[in-house]
Amino acid sequence: MVSIYQGGGKRRASGKRKGPAQVASATVTLEKWDARGRGVCRTHQPVLFVDGALPGETCQVAITRSKKQVCEGHVTKVLEPAPARQTPFCPVYEQCGGCQLQHVERDAALAWRQQALDEQIRLTHSLDKLPWVTPLRSAGDQYRRKTRLAIDARKGKPLALGFRAAKSDKVVNVSHCPVLEPELNDLLAPLHRLLEQLSGRTAIGHVSLLRAHNGIGITFRCTQPFADSDRELLMTFAQTNKVLLRLDYGDHSEALHKPVDQLLCATTDELSLAVTTEDFIQVNAEVNLAMIEQALGWLAPQAQHKVLDLFCGLGNFSLPLAKRCAGVTAVEGVSTMVQKGEKVARQQGIININWRTADLNNDAELSALAMKKYDKVLLDPSREGAFETCQHIAKARVESVVYVSCNPATFNRDLAPLLQAGYRIVKLGLMEMFPYTQHIESMALLERVAKG
Repeated sequence: MVSIYQGGGKRRASGKRKGPAQVASATVTLEKWDARGRGVCRTHQPVLFVDGALPGETCQVAITRSKKQVCEGHVTKVLEPAPARQTPFCPVYEQCGGCQLQHVERDAALAWRQQALDEQIRLTHSLDKLPWVTPLRSAGDQYRRKTRLAIDARKGKPLALGFRAAKSDKVVNVSHCPVLEPELNDLLAPLHRLLEQLSGRTAIGHVSLLRAHNGIGITFRCTQPFADSDRELLMTFAQTNKVLLRLDYGDHSEALHKPVDQLLCATTDELSLAVTTEDFIQVNAEVNLAMIEQALGWLAPQAQHKVLDLFCGLGNFSLPLAKRCAGVTAVEGVSTMVQKGEKVARQQGIININWRTADLNNDAELSALAMKKYDKVLLDPSREGAFETCQHIAKARVESVVYVSCNPATFNRDLAPLLQAGYRIVKLGLMEMFPYTQHIESMALLERVAKG
């Protein structure tokens, strides 16, 4: 049941941006979720997607975007709440743009999103049933080992250090974040005090934090060098808190205090990646380790196998794979990541990885990989997915493929060339890498059972 009010009258001009303009309002009952955690109402025409709404709820909704086939909006009032609705545990949840789903219990959120992805994949590819496994998740809420803090240090305004507001450039001041690991939370108050003392704080763009397993790294992104007095304050802060402190000026950086030679983050099999605060590393250490173990178990590499690891990054999967097979070819588009991966692999005695830099969206460079010579392929692309890569894997008829995805839409799209070439989905599972956010990750094992 849907009732709609169409907004009318002229809109007054305003110099301030106040978010999306309201096109209309409606009272709707939501039927289900989509993979992003938005309520879906199909009885509304066009189909309505609602931020902040749960399946089974009746809500008043402000419609902020309307197209021919879909509308989007957000909840303004919950009239009949679902049992899974909960009170957000963060005091700035309504303002901060970091978490979007603290209003729903984690178990229900995972179940609804699995249902959404299940329906999406089955309908797209005409499949009857999917082989879901238990989702991977972290035990607690304080899961983030890496974060980037925005700063507003404009003169004449109170200093703000925290996260951007939802759909805004405004910085929400944060003194405690309930999803950060405790060691990073403990640094927020000292960081506030430090910044208040720095005369050059207006030249700081952002502050990055990373808790590695051998220490904590902090990087200040600066637009100009600090005065000597500020450098002394920064050094004292770093020494007191025992952190690796870097100053990043864009074209170069310097380590102001370096209690360890390099920060290390564990993969598995007692192996580590060498990282900085600016490198890509999975923010949820617990789920990352579980993800690696699951991928290795599904791919099941044997001593005689040759494995191709695509979009390998710093070697999160490559290093443990190399200990279990004849050899790994690790391919990444960012040359600096390849160089770092190769260096840390050799430091740990791993010499059976062939590290390569290649554009994995380029047909010629994909062809040059000669995928037919590999027994198994693992790919872990960015949100843009890997459609061209999957086309080449399908043509090569590799025995088995593990696809790790951080975007349900491109993952579903990329399955097409593999399924059409005779692969079948053997296992499929969600990974809650970012609890309480709209991000969801998945992993699939595909095996070739027929000729394409």
